Amino acid sequence: MTNWEIFILFLGFQAFLLSVLFFLKKEGSFRYANRLFSLFLLLCGWLIVYNVLFWTKKLYQPPLIHFNATYVLPLSLIGPVFFFYLKNLVHGYRIRIARDFVHILPFLIIFLMNSSYYLLSTEHKLQVQEEKAWAQYIHSSIFMEVGLLLLMSIYGICAIWKFYNFFGKDEDLRIWVRTTILCYVGCVLSYVAYYSLVYSRLLTLDQDYFITLILCISVMTAAYFAFNYPVIFQGKPIASVIPFIKYKKTGLSENYSKELKENLLDLMVREKPYLNRELRLDDLADALGTARHHTSQVINEHFQNNFFDFINLYRVEEAIRLLEAKKNQMNLAEIGFLSGFNNTVSFNKAFKRHTGTTPSLYRKELISNNV
Repeated sequence: MTNWEIFILFLGFQAFLLSVLFFLKKEGSFRYANRLFSLFLLLCGWLIVYNVLFWTKKLYQPPLIHFNATYVLPLSLIGPVFFFYLKNLVHGYRIRIARDFVHILPFLIIFLMNSSYYLLSTEHKLQVQEEKAWAQYIHSSIFMEVGLLLLMSIYGICAIWKFYNFFGKDEDLRIWVRTTILCYVGCVLSYVAYYSLVYSRLLTLDQDYFITLILCISVMTAAYFAFNYPVIFQGKPIASVIPFIKYKKTGLSENYSKELKENLLDLMVREKPYLNRELRLDDLADALGTARHHTSQVINEHFQNNFFDFINLYRVEEAIRLLEAKKNQMNLAEIGFLSGFNNTVSFNKAFKRHTGTTPSLYRKELISNNV
């Protein structure tokens, strides 16, 4: 095994380690998203290690021979897992088997097609290898691989279309989302280029180093953000923790920034703009008489929050005031509505995030303390 192959193998195991760390991560508001990202890293690590085993011919030796022909499995899952990771990160969407079954259908089909090989004993697989009788057990073709590439491409296009600009207005997680999307797209393009060159006979199967290199870059990018800026995965705005994207040339002086902060605090108390359920960053900027990016900068730098969390904090405080004043006189949906929330789901989520408990439990405690 060459030094280059040892290095890539190390990065593959690093992907596995990161996968475990993300899976075990319990704190923060992105626990479910972290689990999906854990699975994404596991699939990347699987592909990286598989390629190294292929290059070194160790893939055909016991017990590693059980990994043979499994590369199509992570290829069939990496697209949907990445897409649903972003969908949960952005919209809080959770996978339901009955509803999202179609997304794992390619994986199930490929597994069933090759199950006769996957379930063979070590001795039998070695015999198949010696006799070169793979065709009897492994069902693989250019159409399957092109289909998987097309599938990965579709998920990449959907990710760009739906999520690339989602955080463009409020800064929250924008850089992280765009970075991961670009890394994923780079992986897809590397596979497309690789198979195009292989089937045009300009490249051999043993020369797929550049695909694995791009996969490794994706893993190293995740590792960099995870180890240096762990607060990203707990819901903090990236712009507040990454030095090279902090506000530098916005024309906002330190004195003006402090003045805007005081004006913002005064506005929130005096006019209560947070009670407007359709409030946007542009509306708040207009009320302050300044640019939207200056308003965003003040919220990020002075309150370590993004726009939505900043506004929701005031809405939660308003809900607490109503709960203490009205107790059982109003239902929770009315309290959330009057506090500025659009629906009970966002009300409950924001309330628990800022207080550590739900509105219903908070009210029960209030009532029990007054009995």
